[in-house]
Order: sequence, then structure tokens, then C-alpha cells
Amino acid sequence: MGNQGINQSQKQVQGLVLTPQLRQSLRILQVPAAELLREISSELAANPLLEEVEPVSNESLDGPMPSEEPEDDGPRELSLGDDDFDALKRMKEDWDESYYEEIRSQGYTQEDEERRRHMLESATGEASLSEHLADQARTASDDSAVQEALKLLIASLDERGFVEEDLSTLALRSGQPYEAVMTAHTLLMAFDPPGIGARDLRECFLAQLRQRGRGLSTAARLISDCWEPMMGRRLEECARILDVELDDIREALAELAKLETVPARRFARDDNRVVTPDATVELDSDGKWKVIMDDRHVPKLRLAPAYKDMLAGQALGEKERTYILERMRQGKFLIGAIEERQRTIEKLAHIILERQADFFEHGPSRLRPLTMTDVAKEMGVHETTVGRAAANKWMLTPHGLREFRWFFTSGVSTSDGGTVAQEGVQELIADILARENPAEPLADEAITAELRKRGVQIARRTVAKYREALGQPSAHMRRKRL
Repeated sequence: MGNQGINQSQKQVQGLVLTPQLRQSLRILQVPAAELLREISSELAANPLLEEVEPVSNESLDGPMPSEEPEDDGPRELSLGDDDFDALKRMKEDWDESYYEEIRSQGYTQEDEERRRHMLESATGEASLSEHLADQARTASDDSAVQEALKLLIASLDERGFVEEDLSTLALRSGQPYEAVMTAHTLLMAFDPPGIGARDLRECFLAQLRQRGRGLSTAARLISDCWEPMMGRRLEECARILDVELDDIREALAELAKLETVPARRFARDDNRVVTPDATVELDSDGKWKVIMDDRHVPKLRLAPAYKDMLAGQALGEKERTYILERMRQGKFLIGAIEERQRTIEKLAHIILERQADFFEHGPSRLRPLTMTDVAKEMGVHETTVGRAAANKWMLTPHGLREFRWFFTSGVSTSDGGTVAQEGVQELIADILARENPAEPLADEAITAELRKRGVQIARRTVAKYREALGQPSAHMRRKRL
């Protein structure tokens, strides 16, 4: 038996480093205008070289504009020409070069570089629902097909945390085995938060009851066997079907009232706030749509010119000079990150305008399917970068204030070989329901047939999901006696 004890050993490990400056750049791209203002205010308080440029009034436009260029004998670091707004990219290149030199002796490969870049573009400030679910999915199954199916289902969740599409449709569209998708869905239904991945409210309630150990309770039986009479508040009929007392039905309803109807609620942001549009789309004088960026909520920053003389003089010691140069570098990095943020959002807004031209002309019913992957290819960035640029950003349109993310949606096939977005289908269903006879409301089969007459190829089950998403009950519950 060998000697036991405490021993020291040394080994090389390869890790990925994300500098505070790059984290700040990613955060600036993602945050809404209000948080960006707080971020900038914090930097202004911490960096004495930064100052806000006062907006130029209309009266001052008549006179000569003050020059932002320093005198020729001033240090070049203080100039704020166009090159300064490329500081972010230049510094990233410098950082990459330093990074390569440091790890070249560790057998660094192209695959390692791809992983590093993916991490740079995927870093976020807080865990999202998809990240929370992905963490659970990693240990849910050793089957690679099931793992891929879990990724597919997580990516298919709507804002409530429901899977809108039929599992068979998802499997067919993705080319994944239907059995793997079914297995993955069963696993997903056991994840946290309870009820996540449900295909409707009924399945959501049952999943929550099973996770609470109440899968055989009266409440679970009420959902399984008496959904329609329960939703119609026909409690005596429910009691008769389940062969229980009326008080038992009331107790079961009280238990159901405590369940979550939106599994993804705790991951949703608080929408009870004032929203400022980042971009406005309107017609110009020639009758063409144009994008107008609203930069009023983004302060213009510059480096204070007073520090030029301090650097040019001989009174500063090495420590003070190093401090000023470091603050200058940080200030330029922030200015460059803000400019890059605005350019990215503006480019995204123009692509949305181009791809969703029918929406701006005719309204939500003409919204087209659009994926972040397609937009990312057009912009030449990773799709997570598009996700950050779209997050918490708003666009004022002729059809209301819309979040950038709202324009990204999957689609339904049409008879002419095209596609229409899910929101467009919901608009059509809402129009059909608004025209129906209240005394003889349309069943889901009739709505499906009407949609097919309008050229939309859709399954009855999908119609039922979209109808429920609109807050519309089934046909017999909508019937009104005249």
C-alpha cells in the first residue's frame, strides 16, 4: 500500500477568458434604453474623463459649429474622429492577439477558437428560461437523439412556456425521429418550472399535479374526465361523472386555482413599465417606408478636452499618467460599444422592415415567418447577437408599438406555396370568430375549413391552440341564446 498524504501537483488546463470590457459590450447591446442610461450614468460617475455632450439647439445651428478636433499639438488619444468609434473592434483584435500568444503553447485549435467565440456571443447577464432548461436537459438522457429533440422542444416554446406545434409536425419539420421527440417531451414535462412544455392548459395542470404527487387526486380526475363541464361551471355534472360529493368538486377547484397557468411566468420580464421606441417606421414624402432611429435616450459622450493639457505637460508623474491613459482607454471603449449598439439595432430594424414589408402595409394578418438564424446570416453575426439586439427593443409601427422579437415567428403553409406567421393566423381566426353567429358558433373543424378557404393549411388541433391563445373558449361555451 502506497503512502497516503497530501501531495501537490501541477497541470495545465485551457480556459476561456472574457474580459470585463467585452462583458460590458455584450451587456450594452442587450439592455433596454432605461438600463443603458443607468449604465452610462454609472460610467460617468466612475470615469472623470467622460462627459456628456449637450444637445445642439436649433438656435446654435445658425452659427459656426464648435470643433470637436483638438489642436495639432495635442495628444492623438484625445481626438474623437470616426476612428474612435472603431475602438471596440481594434481592442478586441489586440485582445485576441494577446490571447493567442498566451495559449499557443497549449495546443490551441480552430475548434477551441469557435467555442471561445460562441461563448463571447452567448454570455448574458442572467439565466433565461432556455438556459435553465438546457442545464436540466444535459443530464436528462444519454441518448443523443433525445438530447437533440430536447433542444428542439426548448427552442419551440412560446412565451407562456407551451409547445404550440404538434409533436409530429415538429419531428417532420426537423427531420428528427418521432419516438425521440415523444420521449423528449415526456422528460421536458418533468422539468422545472412545473408544467413547462405542455401543449395546452389541461396538460399543464396535470403535469403540475403529478409533480406534487397529486396525479390520482380528485383535481386530476376532474381535469382528465370533466374538462368541458368543469370549464362550463357545470359542477353537478362533474360530481355525477366522478361519483363524488359536490363539496369534493369545490375543493378540487380550489386546488386547481392555486396552479400556474403560465409556466414560464417567473422568467418573464416585468412589462408594467414605460416603453420608449428605439425605432419608428413611417412613410416618407415619396410614399416609401423608412426607419427613423430615436437616439434621444442615448446620451452622446466624449472625453473631456481638459485632460489634453495635463497629458501634454510635464507635471504628471508616471502613476497619474498611467491612470489617465487607462481611463481614456475605458472611455473610448464605452463610446465605441454604444455606437456599435446603435448601428446593430438600426441594421436589424432595416432588415425587419424589408422582410416584413407586408405587415407594415396591411397589418398583423400579413406577418411573415422570420427566424433569427436567417437574419444573423444577413447581418454576418451569430444568431445570439441578433437575439441580444432584439431583446427589450421596441419599434413604433403604423399598427402599434411592437417589440423587435415579435417579428420573429414560425409559420403555417398556404395553398399558393407560401407561408404566413402564427400571429397572422391568429388574426384570421379572430376575424372568423368576430363574424360568426353567436347562436351557432363555429367549431374548430369549421374554423379549420374556413381557414383553408382563405388559403391557410392548418390542423384542427393547431386551430384549437390558437383559439385558446386568443382567450376564446370552445364552440358550445361561446353559444349565446338570442
